[in-house]
Amino acid sequence: MYIYTMTKSTLQRQKIIADLIESGNISSQNQLKGLLKKNSLLITQATLSRDLSELGAIKKRQKDGLLVYVLPKDQDNNAHRKIAINALNDFVLEVDSVLNQVVVKTTTAAAQVVAEAIDNLFLDNVIASLAGDNVVLIISSSEEKAKIISKNIENVLG
Repeated sequence: MYIYTMTKSTLQRQKIIADLIESGNISSQNQLKGLLKKNSLLITQATLSRDLSELGAIKKRQKDGLLVYVLPKDQDNNAHRKIAINALNDFVLEVDSVLNQVVVKTTTAAAQVVAEAIDNLFLDNVIASLAGDNVVLIISSSEEKAKIISKNIENVLG
């Protein structure tokens, strides 16, 4: 049985795609593929289609009649939230709270992706997050709040 897990580059690519969709009037996959190429991301049409599907992107008609890609905005279907949850599930090894801090241990070279994912979850009580190579340090204002953050991350991990 094969279990599909996203690579760091898949998550980063999907984040760029989500950002492009949210920042502009993307009306076709070809247009999006061209914008990705300008960002030095060369991908196949099949990969782009799969990414759009995983992000939940749909086409919606604007007031001027143009069909453009949009991403779901509700809490359960938010594309950035999906990417963040996938990143945490794929790369987080351990979560510990220590005093007013939370230490998140990740696979090698995944801390930057995990830190951004945590930022995109907009967890309450996070003052700052810092990423090394395989550790993310989250700072809160109290030991109690650090425990809440740790519990929230563990809940995302399931």
